[in-house]
Amino acid sequence: MAMKSYQNHAELLVKEYLLADPLIPYTSIIGGIFACKMVYDLTDLFSDVYFKSYSSLTKLQRIEWNNRAISTFHAVFIATMSLYFVFCSDLFSDQIHGDLVTFQSSAQSTFALGVRTLQIAFVYPWH
Repeated sequence: MAMKSYQNHAELLVKEYLLADPLIPYTSIIGGIFACKMVYDLTDLFSDVYFKSYSSLTKLQRIEWNNRAISTFHAVFIATMSLYFVFCSDLFSDQIHGDLVTFQSSAQSTFALGVRTLQIAFVYPWH
């Protein structure tokens, strides 16, 4: 019975919060595309200038090197957003919200989730 209640609540959350305003998820996807492309190109440029051994790498090794930069950017982005939500935001405050923590959402958390999902798709496209 409790599981059905959680499932109904999750479906309501998706319909009312995530899909109610498609601007945020679509914006986060576009922002994620630009962020990944920017990090990839800047890594290529930076590595070519500052690492002499970079030019001797094969094309596949260069792609792997640049993907690691996106992975590092992803880790820093998610850590920063997580620290913000835990320490600076009132999103997870149980004095303000009566719902379970897993059902709480904000525009910022939805945006961060969209960017995160896209970054993972860029780095690991074969999964």
